[in-house]
Amino acid sequence: MRIIDVDAEKVGTIPLAEVSGLAVGRNQDGRMTLAAIGDRKATIAWAGAADGIDDLEWQTLALRHAEGTRIPHHDPQLEAIAIDGALGLLLVQETPCRAEYIDAPGRAVLAHIALDIPDDAGTDELRASWRDPDGSHAEGVVMLKGGHLLIVKEKDPAALLEFGPAGDSPRGYGPDRWLDPGEPWWTGAGSASGQDVHLVLLAAWAPTAETVSACPDLSDAEVGPRGNLILLSDQGSSVALVPPATAAADPFAGSFEATAVWRISGVGSKPEGIVVLPDLGVLVACDRRKVKKNLFVIPRGEWDKD
Repeated sequence: MRIIDVDAEKVGTIPLAEVSGLAVGRNQDGRMTLAAIGDRKATIAWAGAADGIDDLEWQTLALRHAEGTRIPHHDPQLEAIAIDGALGLLLVQETPCRAEYIDAPGRAVLAHIALDIPDDAGTDELRASWRDPDGSHAEGVVMLKGGHLLIVKEKDPAALLEFGPAGDSPRGYGPDRWLDPGEPWWTGAGSASGQDVHLVLLAAWAPTAETVSACPDLSDAEVGPRGNLILLSDQGSSVALVPPATAAADPFAGSFEATAVWRISGVGSKPEGIVVLPDLGVLVACDRRKVKKNLFVIPRGEWDKD
């Protein structure tokens, strides 16, 4: 495993306290939208980034103005966000273990998504942790083709978890599984109050001991600059580059190992969100109790040193 030391630079402020997730969406024309959430209040911040990140004009929307949401405004336990090519937002709560898929332009919830680990799925330790209301649950998410989700579980135990409809086969993660530009994740019919959807655990991958030594926990995920998966670690102040994977023979006994890890300097504590920009700079958002400089960039030249 290669270790690369990188320096991050402050680039701005997301207008949210306690940022807990960061995402980027790209439509078919390549236009990019950044979005962020915090776990103090159920508010989304977003900005178009057509002209770069130097002068982002952030806007905010309280989720209570989205028709059909079941996420409480205060202490929403929001920990993960993703955007698809149709500007659909996936918001994931750590407790309870659920998500909402929102039509952002229409400000309406299209799907309420339960994330379940049945009795016959996963290990005893994983099921117990997932069902414990005080346990560690979702911290990051990547939307996959076919209505599947790759959920990042932070710790106790840390894991990558593939969820999908009951009866589906696990398909793993990698370039053939990521959504295409402009592709929506949700293709089901919506209703005034949103459709109830039940996804179950299909496969799990645990980090190897070497990966854990560099990334003691997992805080967010993003599709990497070469189609691989990148994982952010809060406690490690690091980023792990992870190659594609399919399900193991026992789908709940898979493992993953980083091929490279970036050790980040300059962000301070609590990095919680990560996205890759078209110029291959990497944005990192940090959890700050006050709304102040909480957005950093790792320029391409810092990590791409070959």
